[in-house]
Order: sequence, then C-alpha cells, then structure tokens
Amino acid sequence: MNSNGKRKFSDHVDTDCAKRGVWLVKVPRYLSEIWEKNVGYDVGRLIYLGYDNEESSSDSFLNSLSGSNPSTSRNNRIGPTKSKQTSFTIPNEHSFVIGDIRNQSLAVLCEDKSGLNEDADICSGRLSIEGRVVKRADCRPPQTDDYMRMKIKQIEKSSQPKRHVKQMEKAEVKFKPIAVHAEMLERSRRKKEQKTVRADKDVVRQAIFHAFEKHQYYRLVDLQKLTSQPPGFVKEILTEIAVYNTMPPHKSMWELKPEYRNYRKDKKESE
Repeated sequence: MNSNGKRKFSDHVDTDCAKRGVWLVKVPRYLSEIWEKNVGYDVGRLIYLGYDNEESSSDSFLNSLSGSNPSTSRNNRIGPTKSKQTSFTIPNEHSFVIGDIRNQSLAVLCEDKSGLNEDADICSGRLSIEGRVVKRADCRPPQTDDYMRMKIKQIEKSSQPKRHVKQMEKAEVKFKPIAVHAEMLERSRRKKEQKTVRADKDVVRQAIFHAFEKHQYYRLVDLQKLTSQPPGFVKEILTEIAVYNTMPPHKSMWELKPEYRNYRKDKKESE
C-alpha cells in the first residue's frame, strides 16, 4: 500500500486484442463447473447453422471423456459427465439461442496476477482487454427425461439439511454440578475479611476532623480508607459535619461546613 493506505493499481492496460469479437454465453451451472475444471482443453464442439432473423438456434454438444472423437477434438482431457454421487448423466448436447448486442458496448477485461506472489492482495495485476462482445447466447439443455431426472436429483440434494440432529443413547457428564464453586468461596471469604465493625461515632468524627486538617476536600472512598469504617457509616457522619460539592472544580468531593472550618484562624496565627 502507499502512504494513503490505498491499493496499488497498474497504469497500463493492454489493448492489443480489444477489437477481437467474443461471445457472451450464459450456460447452466453444472456445465460451467465442468469447463472450469478443464481450463486449457477442448470441452466441446459448436455446430453453427447460421440465422436469418434476430434470434435463431444452433446446436452444440459437450464431449465426455468416453465419447470424445480424436478427429474433431484435440487433446481432450475433460472429466466424465456422469456424476460420482448420483446416477444421472449430464446431457452432451445443448442448444444455443443467439442474439445480437444492440445499444450496448461490452468488453472483456482480464487481470493477470501471476508473479505477484505475496503482493497479490494489495497490488493489481496486468490488465488487458481480451475483446468486445459481439454476440449474446443462451445455452439451453435439452428437455429430455434424463435432464429432468438430473434436475430432480439436484433439487433433492440441495434440499437435504447440512446438519443433522443425532440422538445420544447416554448423556455424557463433563463435570459434576456443585452448589458453590471455589471461586465463590474465595470471594465470600474476602468479603468477610473486609468487613469492619463500627467504632464509636465520636472517635470516627474526630478522625475525620484530623483528616480535614491536612486537606480541605476529600472523597468518600478516601475517608473510608483512612478511618477503616463502612462507607455508609462515614457518609452518615459527613452529612452532619460536611457538605457535598456538586459543581466544579471540586465536584463529588466533601468539605467541612463553615461552622467547622478554621482555615482563616490558622492563617492569622501563623502570621
């Protein structure tokens, strides 16, 4: 990636084959899977009968491994058209419905990432235009009994659930259920150790006064730690001798009431 975090793109596009005419063919999924598995080999033969109207049909058939003819198909190595999991056979012959491309300009853009290795995800490959679309065709399978049986098998296979519920004969217990775990016992023990007994109220009040002699503002949690008393008990005493600030700069802090303050007196004595 560059400094802006964007993907790198190639600036050059090969247009040597831009004027070459190609066909845009829509084929069934099972047929496209066979073609993808046999890239670089002859997978069939198209018999073009010509047409007079806007749309016409021509025949083509897909050569199987057992039915390939060496005189018409060179170096055929396509997989068998009979499925391994089912008993149906894929049709060898399909009809094409061909039409012209009008009011559209379509092209085939190819990206070659060979040689990029680890940079294939962040860099674009060599771009080239392989041709322009001059014909549109629909590859239609024959409406035969074999094809119908094949579609029924495919529908049955796709409708089968991928996950099944299995009934267990004996339940496996990974651990024995217990009422109180070790972590809960440790937590309750710590809580008991942290519990404190209330001291005399006058003694705690005097300790709070000594704390305010050092600092003017305190939080409740700080006074609770200094006096080692329950927070509720400390707050009860603070409501009697101190005020709670709700505005900045000493928000959420306690300060002695004016009648308990002696800051100015201490200041004069020090002078």
